[in-house]
Amino acid sequence: MNPRSVRVRRLLAPAATYAAAALVALVFLAPLYLVILTSLKSAGDTKTMSFALPGTWHFDNYLEVIKSGGVARATLNSALITVAVTAGTVLVCSLAAFIIARRPGRVTGSVYNYLLSGLIAPFAFIPAIKMQQVLGLGGSYTGLILTDIAIQIPFITLIFVGFIRQVPREIDEAALLDGAGFLRLFFRIVFPLLKPVTSTALILVFTYAWNEFQNVLFLIPDSDRWTLPMSVFNFQTTYSFDYSLVCADLVITMLPVVAVYLFAQKYIVSGLASGAVK
Repeated sequence: MNPRSVRVRRLLAPAATYAAAALVALVFLAPLYLVILTSLKSAGDTKTMSFALPGTWHFDNYLEVIKSGGVARATLNSALITVAVTAGTVLVCSLAAFIIARRPGRVTGSVYNYLLSGLIAPFAFIPAIKMQQVLGLGGSYTGLILTDIAIQIPFITLIFVGFIRQVPREIDEAALLDGAGFLRLFFRIVFPLLKPVTSTALILVFTYAWNEFQNVLFLIPDSDRWTLPMSVFNFQTTYSFDYSLVCADLVITMLPVVAVYLFAQKYIVSGLASGAVK
């Protein structure tokens, strides 16, 4: 092969990779840029939804959102629900995964396969609403939290099972010989070893619970209990939205998730790789 051709290929391969990465980044960053830009425009300028810079920068849109959009209460609601969903999901899934991984058999195998089917089964609102009404949980935080946890169980259990299967069983046997019970064995010995996959689960569930919109819309009719993503409806009129305030609200809503993701993105990759099913 011609040495010049080899040199050209070596130069073109990285260039093509960078071009593809730039294109993907553009696809994701362009809408984000448009939202941030729109949040700084006047209500009249937002009707065109263009990438043009605003004639006057309206940073006061954010103050207006905070003062009149019920952001403080919505943030507290989001924090309450997100913390409860995240903690509940990690606790339930890690315990379930420990049983499935450590006690293989017909029952645990069937349970595992049933959980895996939840990865493809669509969520049905009507049965969920009816069940919450029967249990007396309709329109409550508890009903929403339990629903969010149930939706996350299949995938989070899957990654926990994959990781726990790589933890040596000899650790369990040594702890049992020392007189440790099941709960002590799990929480004092095994759970600290699950830090990589637990970090991944915490980040993924936190992101899901904070951004959750659809479940809140259908399961929480009381607007005083709405979360931060739902606060966009506070800037809705009968026939239109004030998109400058809507976009400012969206920016405020996504800031915690962006901060958490930027801080912990390496844990997501390492945890998913460590917990991958062989």
